Amino acid sequence: STDFEVHRNWLAITHSLPLSRWYVEDSSEWTLDYPPFFAYFEWLLSQAAQFADPRMLQVANLNYESKATVYFQRFSVILTDLVYVLGVRSCLGALGLAR
Repeated sequence: STDFEVHRNWLAITHSLPLSRWYVEDSSEWTLDYPPFFAYFEWLLSQAAQFADPRMLQVANLNYESKATVYFQRFSVILTDLVYVLGVRSCLGALGLAR
């Protein structure tokens, strides 16, 4: 899907290129166009992605897909959602709104 390739490409950009090239790399239509915090988040994910399938981190690998890449992206979404839920729960607790 489009979202799959967009995020794979952002992982590749932030992992393979120097910071100065993150926002100017244009070999794909899926350029990195999100704020810097998100780019650093993609870079952090790319540090783990290299152990799942290093080929997903090659910028020139347009439309690359492997089982390991699919599983990594799915797992990273689930893990990120869990962190988000725990953060919301913590905030609600601090506000006295948690059950």
